[in-house]
Amino acid sequence: MTEQELVLTSVLQCRRVDIYANALKVSEAQQKRLQEIQLRRDRQEPLQYILQSVEFMGLDLYVDERVLIPRPETELLVEAAEGFLGGWRKPLTVLDLATGSGNIVISLAKRFAQHHFYAVDVSAQALEVARINAKTHHVLSHVEFMQGDIFLYQQFSFRIGKCDMIISNPPYIPSAAMATLPAEVLKEPHSALDGGEDGLRFYRQLARVAKAMLDPQGVIFVEIGQGQGESVQQIFEQDGDLVVKNRLKDYSQIERIIMAQRT
Repeated sequence: MTEQELVLTSVLQCRRVDIYANALKVSEAQQKRLQEIQLRRDRQEPLQYILQSVEFMGLDLYVDERVLIPRPETELLVEAAEGFLGGWRKPLTVLDLATGSGNIVISLAKRFAQHHFYAVDVSAQALEVARINAKTHHVLSHVEFMQGDIFLYQQFSFRIGKCDMIISNPPYIPSAAMATLPAEVLKEPHSALDGGEDGLRFYRQLARVAKAMLDPQGVIFVEIGQGQGESVQQIFEQDGDLVVKNRLKDYSQIERIIMAQRT
């Protein structure tokens, strides 16, 4: 669906086919809303923030300026995790670090109600958005949200204990590259984008968290930035007592997902 179609179907509350098949009547209020959207787009505000909606894994999620906008590439991360979770009948403990809008954990919890999920984010504001989405999609009963800093993981590790799976889409853009991002992307929370000097700051800490919290048979799934596969594998294997089992490519044939397991 094009951006124009998305705007019209949202504002006019119609189907895509209705845009072309019918002479739609636009009320004064709807016309005003369309003009407002155009003005905000002219200021390079992301459309998802304007509409306060994004589709992810077939779910309509609420988003605003408090959270990173979920990307289609992250659906590959969820699909990879589904392959692991689907092989277990016993209840597992799953930890989603840097949950943001909750897109990852909610997508998994919708399909695997038998497992228990924890979702951690350093931002209280992001957690507010995640809870809205969890309530909308009826998974609050088996997702526990908590505020916590991945660099101070002991704050939440004692409550969670050992995990069967850790999953994360951490910030991975090198600090120096932040200024080169498109204007729309720079409207998103910088803390959800900036991965430190080399973009790998959070992976080093994820390795430490995995070493401390992963069950002996546990796995970790992470999304990575372009060209980071070899470096993240080295970090995980040297610092996390992990063995990288797979490095998956996205639709553009860029390595995007790493799956690793405890040694």
